[in-house]
Amino acid sequence: MKKRVGLLYALIIVAIAYLGLALQGCQDNEATITENTPNFTDSGRGSPEPRPEQDQTPALAVDTAPVERPESGDSSFWEDFPPPSIEPATPIPPQVEPLALEDNILVWVLLGSDTEPPYTGQTQAIHLLFINPRFSKASLISIPGDLYVYIPGYTMQRINTAYAIGGIETLRKTLAYNFGVVPSRFVLAHPGDFQWLVDDLNGIEVTVFAPMPGVCGGIRAGLVQMDGSLALCYAAYRAGVDEIDRLFRQQQLLRVIFHKLTEDGNLIQLPVLFASYEGWVKTDFALSELMGYIPLALRLADPDRVGYYMIGWDQITLWEVPGYSQARVFLPDQAAVKEMLQAAVDSIMVPSPFTNQVLTLEAQLTAAHQATATSLGQLSPTPLLTPSPFGTVTPSGTEPIPIPTITPPGYP
Repeated sequence: MKKRVGLLYALIIVAIAYLGLALQGCQDNEATITENTPNFTDSGRGSPEPRPEQDQTPALAVDTAPVERPESGDSSFWEDFPPPSIEPATPIPPQVEPLALEDNILVWVLLGSDTEPPYTGQTQAIHLLFINPRFSKASLISIPGDLYVYIPGYTMQRINTAYAIGGIETLRKTLAYNFGVVPSRFVLAHPGDFQWLVDDLNGIEVTVFAPMPGVCGGIRAGLVQMDGSLALCYAAYRAGVDEIDRLFRQQQLLRVIFHKLTEDGNLIQLPVLFASYEGWVKTDFALSELMGYIPLALRLADPDRVGYYMIGWDQITLWEVPGYSQARVFLPDQAAVKEMLQAAVDSIMVPSPFTNQVLTLEAQLTAAHQATATSLGQLSPTPLLTPSPFGTVTPSGTEPIPIPTITPPGYP
């Protein structure tokens, strides 16, 4: 079976509320910020077509080592952050107080690397997810990769280097120190995974608000049909220092992909797609756990149940790193960032009624499940009209893919 996990990334977004997928990114030079778009011809994996077979899976693509999954209220995780090992270019800001979260709130982080496996690159896409399963609401907070923060045990540096320096645990400590949150789950995908996912969905339709004539072969304004290659370029392109505009485009694609995954019973394909991507995307999710979030995903696809936030120009200051010509980064305003994070949390703590869209999505998924079971011979076995000389033969079918029980939503 072909292996890739870009969709695992998608599964997560589905499970939470968005997709996953901000897996795009462009390779920014550490000293100079330039305009870049992905180039698979020079990547470690090569062109996404044809897809690699199972025996071609990179040995380092799956993170199988046990990882610490701290809870938000675990006080031991917030103590004794290690001092810097390298002299920082600017004073280290004080640790941010832990964000007040109720016990039932889920915190996940979605990461997009700019490098193909087995190599570890910068995470140019960083999206925090706050999910309230009780009210079926979520908030997605996008973090610019050039945000200049303290990486515990290292020094002041761009946040997009934290994962490359020490893996998911270093990134967790970085988020804890600078934002007061600790993700309990993570997904990291690569450019090729994102491109394959869009192609697996037979492309997506994206509303381009302003024409981009000099980008990706030229992109006109209006409703544009995008395949995986064009969608990746659209999400990864960055003009100079304007990383905030790229975050807007990444969020736009996350919305489109998430809604396409939840429509027309497409989530029935998750087990097959999960196996297809397995071995490429790094994550600490299991398929059984993701399948259990399908009912929540359908509810999150209801209009206005997912809020989108970002650390943008109102929360940052452009700053040039001393000693590095034209190396510009974003210094966060801790008070403004905390206010934005609190607003994202507050938005998921207010109940609101569902629309009929939820019932439509549930009916589509049920119909897709029944059609799958019927095609496998489970629901309509063909009776034997001629007796067998060897005794009675009982027709058998193949077990259909299990789908979690879906309870019609209430109206709080």
